[in-house]
Amino acid sequence: MGKGTFRKKISTRIKNSKLVEERHEQIFQAACKLIQKKGYHMTTLRDISKETGISLGNLYDYIRTKEDILYIVHEKARQIVAQSLDENSTVGKDPVKRLSEMIEKELASMDKYQDLIMSIYQESHALSKPSLRTILSSEEAHIGSFKKVLEEGIERGVFKAGNPTMLANIIKMMIDCWVLKRWALHGKVSLEEMKRGILEMIQAGIVVKGGA
Repeated sequence: MGKGTFRKKISTRIKNSKLVEERHEQIFQAACKLIQKKGYHMTTLRDISKETGISLGNLYDYIRTKEDILYIVHEKARQIVAQSLDENSTVGKDPVKRLSEMIEKELASMDKYQDLIMSIYQESHALSKPSLRTILSSEEAHIGSFKKVLEEGIERGVFKAGNPTMLANIIKMMIDCWVLKRWALHGKVSLEEMKRGILEMIQAGIVVKGGA
């Protein structure tokens, strides 16, 4: 999925898709700043209007509700993290190296955008069930990129046989810990240590001896 596209169609009054994408990007940037500063519930559409320079009346041309703003933030933040894998393709490398690079790149993106990721994680409950299902579906598709590499590695005999869905989710959980458990890790564990620890656990846990 490319930058600026959404799995859920946000209803707008504007037919120019490029203009809608530009305005959604403005809304995203403003919402990131305001949500991290004030929290989602304290951020108003009037705040978004002032921050973007889009009049309140015109803002409703690009979104329907305040929930649409949170959805845009969720989806674009996910795209930013996923894009680090897409823009630095590891195609052609063996599965062990590909998985290692994917872990390193995703961890680096999580670290760079940790405040934003933490904020939207805390506000997930504000999304409606349909929107939340869409977000979870996007996350599942993202985890699928890890699963695909694991399946290839198992098939080629460089990874130990196991459930690739389970393994992909465990790897993603370890990466997410850098943000979701940062209160316990930061100041005690460096990003480099975190990366090395995850890679060492993967190496010891699923890589067949001599497969690296």
